[in-house]
Amino acid sequence: MVMDLEPGQQVRIDGQPAEVIRTYSVGDIDYLRAYIEDTGVKTVSLADVTVEPVTDQADTLVAQAEELHPRHEAVAADRFDLRMEALNLTIAHEQGQLLSISNSLVRLEPYQLDCVNEVMQSLRQRYLIADDVGLGKTIEAGLILKELRARNRAEGVLFVVPAHLQKKWIRDMDRFFGIDLTVADRAWVEGERRRLGEAANIWAQDDLQLVTSMAFLRQDEFQPALEEAFWDIVIVDEAHKAAGRGDDSSKTARMAERVVQNSESLLLLSATPHDGKGEGFRSLISYVDPFLVAEDQDLTRETVDRVMIRRGKTTIYDDDGERIFPDRDVQTVPVSMSPAEQELYDGVTEYVQEVYNRSAELNKPAVGFAMALMQKRLVSSVGAIRETLRRRLRALLEQGGADGDLSQDARAYLDGEDLEEDDREAAEHELERLTVTEGDAELQREIDTLQDLVALAEDLPVDTKARKVKRYIQQLFDEHPEEKLLLFTEYRDTLEYLRGELADQPWADEILVIHGDVPKDERQAIEDAFNHGEERLLLATDAASEGIDLQHSCHIMINYELPWNPNRLEQRIGRIHRYGQDQEVKVWNFQFDGTRENEIFELLQEKVEAIRSKVGSTADVLGMLDDVDLDGLIMRSVRNDEPPEATADELEELLAEREQTLMEWYERSLIDPSTFDAESRRRIQEVIDDSADVFGTPADIRRFVERGLESFEGRLEKTGNQLYTAHLPASFSASGSATERGPVTFDREFAMDHEGIEHLSPDDQLVRQLRERLLADDQGRLGLKLVPSVEQPGITFVYRAGFEDGTGELIREERIPVFVDQAQANPQRPVGEQVLQAESVHAMPDGATVRQLLTDRDRLETAAEQYLANVIDASRAEIRERRLVDIEQKRSDLEAYAAAERERIEAFIEDYQSQAASGQDMDISIRNQRQRLDQLESRKEQRMAELERRGKVISLAPELAGWCLTLPVGDGQ
Repeated sequence: MVMDLEPGQQVRIDGQPAEVIRTYSVGDIDYLRAYIEDTGVKTVSLADVTVEPVTDQADTLVAQAEELHPRHEAVAADRFDLRMEALNLTIAHEQGQLLSISNSLVRLEPYQLDCVNEVMQSLRQRYLIADDVGLGKTIEAGLILKELRARNRAEGVLFVVPAHLQKKWIRDMDRFFGIDLTVADRAWVEGERRRLGEAANIWAQDDLQLVTSMAFLRQDEFQPALEEAFWDIVIVDEAHKAAGRGDDSSKTARMAERVVQNSESLLLLSATPHDGKGEGFRSLISYVDPFLVAEDQDLTRETVDRVMIRRGKTTIYDDDGERIFPDRDVQTVPVSMSPAEQELYDGVTEYVQEVYNRSAELNKPAVGFAMALMQKRLVSSVGAIRETLRRRLRALLEQGGADGDLSQDARAYLDGEDLEEDDREAAEHELERLTVTEGDAELQREIDTLQDLVALAEDLPVDTKARKVKRYIQQLFDEHPEEKLLLFTEYRDTLEYLRGELADQPWADEILVIHGDVPKDERQAIEDAFNHGEERLLLATDAASEGIDLQHSCHIMINYELPWNPNRLEQRIGRIHRYGQDQEVKVWNFQFDGTRENEIFELLQEKVEAIRSKVGSTADVLGMLDDVDLDGLIMRSVRNDEPPEATADELEELLAEREQTLMEWYERSLIDPSTFDAESRRRIQEVIDDSADVFGTPADIRRFVERGLESFEGRLEKTGNQLYTAHLPASFSASGSATERGPVTFDREFAMDHEGIEHLSPDDQLVRQLRERLLADDQGRLGLKLVPSVEQPGITFVYRAGFEDGTGELIREERIPVFVDQAQANPQRPVGEQVLQAESVHAMPDGATVRQLLTDRDRLETAAEQYLANVIDASRAEIRERRLVDIEQKRSDLEAYAAAERERIEAFIEDYQSQAASGQDMDISIRNQRQRLDQLESRKEQRMAELERRGKVISLAPELAGWCLTLPVGDGQ
């Protein structure tokens, strides 16, 4: 038996496909070493296994040559075509195309696809995506994630986001991309520790798809385990919140640095990457590529452009050269308080001042925080402050001044963590009851004060601002009945108060409401009703400031009061000032005159608009405001009873310093947005067209699924316009019984427009199953086709060729069809492509010609393989040339980085040596710096070795995926 088996021979070992490597004997025992499919290399005793040689299909069919035709079971053209289509869909994403175009349920814009294409074409997918608010960074991140998943390079995924955005990311990834994320919170941690044991590293599991908050992940208990965990991709939203700022980096920054270093791919998302200082922006760049720029090196536009994608609303143009985002006009509407309102404002401010100062004296910052909340509600509405005063009064009467324990959410809110609106509101209500009273007399005095303030609030029938806003809405709807209006307020109390005040209007039944307690699925229905229905007024809290799109139906917005966080204001405006808006956006901010809050907000608004007019990006202005403590500024003014002008002067001085730094960065062109114009559109359209050619149309995918199911005794049933039900055979179900799936559609637009309809995309699980089953089955490996475009008989050999780099990462796969004519043995790839695309004519071919083709198979295949070798060499050279450009750039960056760091460390050593010469003990300092030099060289060598591996392009052994007897139509009978 040993002598009968030759190296390279195809056999089956106990029924498993295998290839012989060699045979040998140890004493009387004969051994076979072989590569077994799905198992790998294995050496077995021939006495213990059954080995069956695989008979060449051509040899067995020669005797049947006269009987063969395109519908014959042994050489069925339809089954061969189906197999080739399965192969094409399997390797499509490794041909440099964008799979995400066809398998995501979201309307895609060219500039978004341009971002995805740039990231996917780079050597490593590590980028800072800093597009402006409203341009769709969430969509871009989801598309890139889908591309990586299609390439099997996103098994371990970690989203690190602000806490209040976790639900939004879960919803968007599921809704638009079919990606299921698990929340990594305390319940998940404790559950995993029970399941895996306390000693296990719960973060180091395979195939985790997690979303967690920055605040949760930065806890000390997780840091050692995170050092040992590795992620295929990490996505950090609001990444500027995790930026490092010098030696005194926050826990969040240290956690972020630890996580991003342990990831292959990285997406940092931030509309405000620059805070007007510079350290934070440099740290984000170093997160993406720690070797791009050394500490003492200046950032340049060239280096930043290699790792950052940044577009602003003013830099995106259509094919006619017109900006696709219209201008916006932001105006402040002053409101003068009535004497009664002024009395209430002064009374509440005096009460807030007293309690706030007492909380500072007694070191009870939580009470001071509660007073800041009260001051915010005071300038919101009579309704908001009245309900706040009532709740606080009720708590003091019921609790007698006892505080009790705070919930986890309330403690997190005090620590500065962003919460979902309903959780935030509950936390605020909890904080409202905190007090610093000591003794019954003091408690009674505070109760008396609150009772007086409640009485003042209750005696105010309607506040002046509400009356003015009501008149504005009435006038708008009277003069422009077709217009719609979005009104934002920060507090649910204010929203309910306004809804009550508007209840007597003739258009009251056209009012829609979104707040934190409205379920997520209902918000979608409300959004649809506002966009497409008769309803004209949407009252919303900040629960609607992210995740809803109203630009197609509305261009006018009212801010009933301004949030103390300027970023939240921009998020509100972003609901209508986003792609698809074709009218100038009008924003009206209603504010009380004569208050310190108004002075500050008016100054802020003027500064934001003034700097925005210079740089073209509101996001950058907001970035420089990100860590400005407006709450603290206002409350310090309240505490010290400063005039509003003094507070505004302090803020203006701070803003002037930030503005100067920001303008310097713009002058060096480090962060100004790039332009997306008609030429940019043309280039990305070529990629879109090429991708559509590779994956085919929705009709192509439908035919593939229909024919694929039929080949496994299932079927696809049409049940309506664009609607189908897939009847799956038992072998496709985990339960082992036939199942149905539907309603489904193959039309992406139809699925987006209709709830409850599944989209069967090229990357759907059913399509994947069909691909895998068709390629695992020998049926269809050989076909016979009569093709009009072929002039003489031959064989079309279809190869699957692949390339990987030195790290084992697959770079590209290709389907290479080679037609070899029988007479001249001349191999031609273009003819091979035509054969795959053509449908066979169903006729009886000449039997003698078929027999001769089967007999000549080895000769023709040899010619095909020689041609294939040249194709592979050319592809390898093209891939290597393209990769070497990136590799050489990164080597150059690394050399510059190492030289700058080396010079800096050597300067420290020289300085310490000078101090040592004067008699100081500097041994430890000098030794530490020399260790840093050694570490620098070690890191450099490791990085160089990695670049060397990534620069290698290794051809994988091509696989014959199928072959087709190809005859001209004239040979048919």
